[in-house]
Amino acid sequence: MSTSRAALLDAATAEFAKHGLRGARIQDIVARAGVNERMIYHHFGSKEKLYAAALVDRFAELRAAWAPVLEKAVTMEPYEGMRFALSGFADIIMNRPRLVGLWLHEALNGWRTLPLPTADMLPSALSEIYARGQKTGVFSTARPFELAHGTAMAAMFGMAVMAPRGEQILRAGGPALDDDATRRDLVLDQLMNGMATPRAD
Repeated sequence: MSTSRAALLDAATAEFAKHGLRGARIQDIVARAGVNERMIYHHFGSKEKLYAAALVDRFAELRAAWAPVLEKAVTMEPYEGMRFALSGFADIIMNRPRLVGLWLHEALNGWRTLPLPTADMLPSALSEIYARGQKTGVFSTARPFELAHGTAMAAMFGMAVMAPRGEQILRAGGPALDDDATRRDLVLDQLMNGMATPRAD
């Protein structure tokens, strides 16, 4: 990747995450990147294509960061593996506020830029863990993987979005809730309990 293209992607990610596709200004992007405006059209063709490239780039980075976590998770027992995978995902996105910003703006724009995911595009490692858990009675067979995955992703991204607001609210719960790891684990507890097969009283 050329230096100017990489600089534009990084600058565009910052501006689009803050202002969205419509609100971000080309002048601000090129000023942040330190390149001439014509380089946008040279590398990407348009502002809209630059935005799409920024989305693709950040989600590729997310998948690459999550891949070793999933690789380890599939070697574990289903419950522990699922929790490990989701915990790793939460840590990744909590440290990538620009990705979360892009995700929010894309949602507000009606998911128009990239193709919407289909079931076969969901992480196969996570699906395999869930299927093993269903076969062994760990996870409920009444809850399909697609629903469990969607609920988990919504919770993880929601946690990242609501973190500043949640910190203020959760402080009332005492010092034990006043850190990211504890809040993450409490959210994971609720997710895992929702996936698990109900226990008979």
